[in-house]
Amino acid sequence: MIKSLFLALFLVPVYTFAQNLSINEVDSPPLIKGYCEEDPSEECFTISISQFMNSNAKIADIIKSKESGKAYIQFTVNETGEIINVRSRSKFPTIARVAEDAVKELTIAQPAMLNNQPVAITYTLPFKFRSLEIGNDSARILGDGDFANITDVNEVATPPEFRGYDAGIRNIVDRYKYDLRMKLRQMSYEDKQIDLLKISLIIEENGEISRKMVIHPKRKLQNIVKAEVDRIVIEQAATNKNGENEKVLISYDFST
Repeated sequence: MIKSLFLALFLVPVYTFAQNLSINEVDSPPLIKGYCEEDPSEECFTISISQFMNSNAKIADIIKSKESGKAYIQFTVNETGEIINVRSRSKFPTIARVAEDAVKELTIAQPAMLNNQPVAITYTLPFKFRSLEIGNDSARILGDGDFANITDVNEVATPPEFRGYDAGIRNIVDRYKYDLRMKLRQMSYEDKQIDLLKISLIIEENGEISRKMVIHPKRKLQNIVKAEVDRIVIEQAATNKNGENEKVLISYDFST
């Protein structure tokens, strides 16, 4: 049985220690060195920390441990830009350690700012690693070959752009997933049925979708979603930090 490994990273606003602020309470978030220097926004920070973690987390250690799950990493960037108070909560010790080690490697170019003053900010990074088996189980993502040489969409500098959606990773990941769920609800499908849905897309350097995989135990729902996915048109391919087009994988797991 072939295995395909997918890494998904998310940053969410945190409810912090009493003495520190959350990312929603500052005028600008911390700036990670080498990222978002011309766009000090919360959205750019979210994307940049995902890119950093994808590049610096020691995924080989997780693969070796055979763990598949989530860790919550909480840490503080103080007024001088130092990473302190790194801590984790997880049932998966290797995933937690790998995520903690990567966070400790962050270099902050500028701390969070409020009223033109540097301030400490604390937040949580949910770090998820999952291994999805490729085989005959229709509730899992199926396909031939592996995805080792394809970049995950969270790792590129600029994600692909879907027609009808604004540019940005949140639109092609979160918003598209939400819109598709709403369509299925309107067709009287319940969330417990929708949660079994898995979709995987490979978008080539020229913007063409070379592989579309839609997996669901119920063939009727699977075919409905295939028809929806067939309507996706890519306006702009993904690019790397050098501005070169990049081949990417986008995966949607509706159980999360």
